[in-house]
Amino acid sequence: MKKLIILLLFISVFQLTNSSCSDSCTCPNPGVHSESFYYTIYKNQWELAEPYHWFNRLIVPEITVPAINKGSVLVYFKNSINTWVLLPYSTTLVNNIGQTYTEEIWSGFALGTVDIDYVYTNSLDPTPPDKLELKIVVMRY
Repeated sequence: MKKLIILLLFISVFQLTNSSCSDSCTCPNPGVHSESFYYTIYKNQWELAEPYHWFNRLIVPEITVPAINKGSVLVYFKNSINTWVLLPYSTTLVNNIGQTYTEEIWSGFALGTVDIDYVYTNSLDPTPPDKLELKIVVMRY
Protein backbone atom coordinates (compact mmCIF):
# COMPACT_ATOMS: atom_id res chain seq x y z
CA MET A 1 0.00 0.00 0.00
CA LYS A 2 2.87 2.37 0.83
CA LYS A 3 4.42 1.71 -2.58
CA LEU A 4 1.14 2.53 -4.30
CA ILE A 5 0.82 5.84 -2.43
CA ILE A 6 4.41 6.77 -3.27
CA LEU A 7 3.83 5.88 -6.92
CA LEU A 8 0.66 7.99 -7.09
CA LEU A 9 2.46 10.90 -5.42
CA PHE A 10 5.33 10.62 -7.93
CA ILE A 11 2.88 10.58 -10.86
CA SER A 12 1.07 13.66 -9.51
CA VAL A 13 4.31 15.60 -9.09
CA PHE A 14 5.49 14.51 -12.56
CA GLN A 15 2.23 15.69 -14.16
CA LEU A 16 2.44 19.06 -12.42
CA THR A 17 6.02 19.69 -13.50
CA ASN A 18 5.46 18.52 -17.08
CA SER A 19 2.07 20.07 -17.83
CA SER A 20 1.66 21.74 -21.20
CA CYS A 21 0.57 25.31 -21.78
CA SER A 22 -2.60 26.51 -23.40
CA ASP A 23 -4.07 29.91 -24.09
CA SER A 24 -6.04 29.78 -20.85
CA CYS A 25 -3.20 29.10 -18.41
CA THR A 26 0.05 30.64 -17.29
CA CYS A 27 3.01 28.61 -18.41
CA PRO A 28 5.30 27.33 -15.64
CA ASN A 29 8.21 27.96 -18.03
CA PRO A 30 8.16 31.53 -19.35
CA GLY A 31 10.64 30.53 -22.06
CA VAL A 32 7.99 28.55 -23.98
CA HIS A 33 6.34 30.36 -26.90
CA SER A 34 3.57 29.02 -29.12
CA GLU A 35 2.07 30.68 -32.17
CA SER A 36 -0.57 29.53 -34.66
CA PHE A 37 -0.54 30.44 -38.35
CA TYR A 38 -3.34 29.86 -40.84
CA TYR A 39 -2.98 29.03 -44.53
CA THR A 40 -5.35 28.05 -47.32
CA ILE A 41 -4.22 26.08 -50.35
CA TYR A 42 -6.57 26.46 -53.33
CA LYS A 43 -7.03 23.90 -56.12
CA ASN A 44 -4.86 25.81 -58.61
CA GLN A 45 -1.95 26.13 -56.12
CA TRP A 46 -1.09 22.43 -56.01
CA GLU A 47 1.79 20.93 -57.99
CA LEU A 48 1.25 17.44 -59.39
CA ALA A 49 3.95 15.13 -57.99
CA GLU A 50 2.61 11.99 -59.68
CA PRO A 51 -0.86 10.69 -60.55
CA TYR A 52 -3.24 11.22 -57.60
CA HIS A 53 -0.48 12.95 -55.56
CA TRP A 54 -0.15 16.73 -55.13
CA PHE A 55 2.38 18.88 -53.31
CA ASN A 56 2.58 22.43 -51.92
CA ARG A 57 5.38 24.16 -50.02
CA LEU A 58 4.33 26.85 -47.53
CA ILE A 59 6.70 29.57 -46.38
CA VAL A 60 6.63 29.75 -42.57
CA PRO A 61 9.52 31.99 -41.42
CA GLU A 62 8.64 31.34 -37.76
CA ILE A 63 10.08 27.82 -38.10
CA THR A 64 13.53 28.73 -36.87
CA VAL A 65 16.53 26.72 -35.69
CA PRO A 66 15.35 26.89 -32.02
CA ALA A 67 11.89 25.64 -33.07
CA ILE A 68 13.47 22.74 -34.94
CA ASN A 69 16.08 21.84 -32.29
CA LYS A 70 14.07 22.31 -29.09
CA GLY A 71 10.50 23.01 -30.12
CA SER A 72 7.79 21.43 -32.17
CA VAL A 73 5.74 22.07 -35.28
CA LEU A 74 2.20 20.70 -35.50
CA VAL A 75 0.06 20.87 -38.63
CA TYR A 76 -3.74 20.53 -38.67
CA PHE A 77 -6.31 20.65 -41.46
CA LYS A 78 -9.96 21.69 -41.20
CA ASN A 79 -12.28 18.83 -42.13
CA SER A 80 -15.78 19.01 -43.63
CA ILE A 81 -17.40 19.55 -40.21
CA ASN A 82 -15.04 22.45 -39.29
CA THR A 83 -12.92 20.46 -36.86
CA TRP A 84 -9.11 20.75 -36.79
CA VAL A 85 -7.50 17.36 -37.42
CA LEU A 86 -3.82 16.72 -36.68
CA LEU A 87 -1.74 15.48 -39.62
CA PRO A 88 -0.97 12.89 -40.85
CA TYR A 89 -4.50 11.98 -41.92
CA SER A 90 -5.70 8.99 -43.91
CA THR A 91 -9.13 7.59 -44.68
CA THR A 92 -10.65 5.01 -47.00
CA LEU A 93 -13.85 5.86 -48.89
CA VAL A 94 -16.12 4.37 -51.58
CA ASN A 95 -17.16 6.35 -54.67
CA ASN A 96 -20.51 6.31 -56.55
CA ILE A 97 -19.64 3.19 -58.57
CA GLY A 98 -18.45 1.17 -55.56
CA GLN A 99 -14.68 1.64 -55.98
CA THR A 100 -12.63 2.00 -52.81
CA TYR A 101 -10.21 4.92 -52.73
CA THR A 102 -8.09 6.80 -50.22
CA GLU A 103 -7.55 10.37 -49.12
CA GLU A 104 -4.26 11.13 -47.36
CA ILE A 105 -2.70 14.35 -46.13
CA TRP A 106 0.69 14.59 -44.49
CA SER A 107 3.26 17.26 -43.74
CA GLY A 108 6.95 17.74 -43.15
CA PHE A 109 8.85 20.82 -42.08
CA ALA A 110 12.29 22.33 -42.45
CA LEU A 111 13.80 25.71 -41.71
CA GLY A 112 11.19 28.27 -42.79
CA THR A 113 8.96 25.85 -44.70
CA VAL A 114 6.18 23.28 -44.35
CA ASP A 115 5.56 20.77 -47.12
CA ILE A 116 2.02 19.47 -47.59
CA ASP A 117 1.33 16.29 -49.56
CA TYR A 118 -2.18 15.39 -50.64
CA VAL A 119 -3.13 12.00 -52.13
CA TYR A 120 -6.62 11.38 -53.49
CA THR A 121 -7.07 8.15 -55.45
CA ASN A 122 -10.71 8.54 -56.53
CA SER A 123 -10.66 7.62 -60.24
CA LEU A 124 -13.96 9.50 -60.81
CA ASP A 125 -12.44 12.82 -59.68
CA PRO A 126 -8.64 12.56 -59.28
CA THR A 127 -8.12 16.23 -58.39
CA PRO A 128 -7.12 18.05 -55.19
CA PRO A 129 -9.75 19.84 -53.07
CA ASP A 130 -11.09 23.28 -54.01
CA LYS A 131 -9.42 24.54 -50.83
CA LEU A 132 -7.52 23.02 -47.92
CA GLU A 133 -7.41 25.08 -44.72
CA LEU A 134 -4.39 24.52 -42.49
CA LYS A 135 -3.31 25.60 -39.03
CA ILE A 136 0.40 25.41 -38.23
CA VAL A 137 1.42 25.63 -34.58
CA VAL A 138 5.07 26.52 -33.95
CA MET A 139 6.44 26.05 -30.42
CA ARG A 140 9.83 27.39 -29.37
CA TYR A 141 11.75 27.35 -26.11
